[in-house]
Amino acid sequence: MKAEHRKELETNVLADRMGRLVQRMKERPKRRTTLYLVLGLVLFIGVFVFYRMRTGAVRERSERWVMLEDGFVQYIEALRKQDPDTNPGKAARLQYAWLANWDLGLKLLGVEPSFALSNMEKAEVMYLKLAEECAEDPVWEPEALYSLAIIQETKAVRAKDRSQHLDDALKRYKDLASKYKNSAHGKDAAKRAELLEKNRPQIVSFYRDLQDRLNIPEDDPEDPKTKRKKQ
Repeated sequence: MKAEHRKELETNVLADRMGRLVQRMKERPKRRTTLYLVLGLVLFIGVFVFYRMRTGAVRERSERWVMLEDGFVQYIEALRKQDPDTNPGKAARLQYAWLANWDLGLKLLGVEPSFALSNMEKAEVMYLKLAEECAEDPVWEPEALYSLAIIQETKAVRAKDRSQHLDDALKRYKDLASKYKNSAHGKDAAKRAELLEKNRPQIVSFYRDLQDRLNIPEDDPEDPKTKRKKQ
């Protein structure tokens, strides 16, 4: 009787364990399904956020280029000051430097020489920084380097030692022509370098006569009033 009772208990325990095992096996697919759903939801949210961020960044870059293309003064100022390290920001800074160097510089040299030369000095500071930041850029670096050579050459109009400025300008032209020989500015620099080498006496005379005609005071690097240092 005891043996039968023990056997019945063992059978019941075995049945109970088997029932639990079967129940766990039934629940496991449900847990996996839930896990897959959660992972899928997380992945979807991640992709959505990434897409929105990327789309927003693209839209923001596009808006900057539109501002640059528009050319409105406030837009250029905003790009130059708020986004100076972005490509549109650098383009705006180059535009600003070009304005100071050409429109308010060289073009006014015959009318307001002091004002023009002062603006060219400001442009030089901007171009030096841009040349450093845009190093190896095949479009913007040549523009900055060419303008720096022009500014250096123009300084000969009021310098005591015109040859020194012309030599510095010649080196800049040659370096640019060597580094970016196939670019537009590189080709212009090569032509200007050749002209400076072949016609040095005439060019020195040209700047001396221009200084006399425009009554431009000679630059004295030792005079603290000028606040200029010898280049």
